Amino acid sequence: MKSSQTNFLKITNQFSIDDFEKVRGFILEKGQRKTYRNYDNHNPYYDFKKFEAYLGADIGQQNINNDPQLSNFNELTLKDDNQYYKILIVRKGDIQASKKGILNGMQENETYYVDAYQKTIKEIPDVLLGYFDLLQNIK
Repeated sequence: MKSSQTNFLKITNQFSIDDFEKVRGFILEKGQRKTYRNYDNHNPYYDFKKFEAYLGADIGQQNINNDPQLSNFNELTLKDDNQYYKILIVRKGDIQASKKGILNGMQENETYYVDAYQKTIKEIPDVLLGYFDLLQNIK
């Protein structure tokens, strides 16, 4: 990828570190398990009706069954009928620890929208902003 291209967008102002952690805790407490990709298995999962939310382990396939006792979760994927939206949290120390999914140019204590299929992301999709509103209001 050329340095002028970026397939991630900082979204901390729209979906904060605290928002991510709140949703992660909610899914781990109230969710179930469901595999949604070939990369790993038994992802923590919750069906929000408009979309499904999946967590992915921060050490990748070293935690292939997404066991919370082995590692934390730094990836939140929202899936609706048409699209996958990947949200990545970069916690303090994650860059030095080489956590899964972190790309050159990302900074610690930030959240990012990542799209592996686009070469450039210029704005957050409106539908994703709506999903953030729903997630920020979970109890």
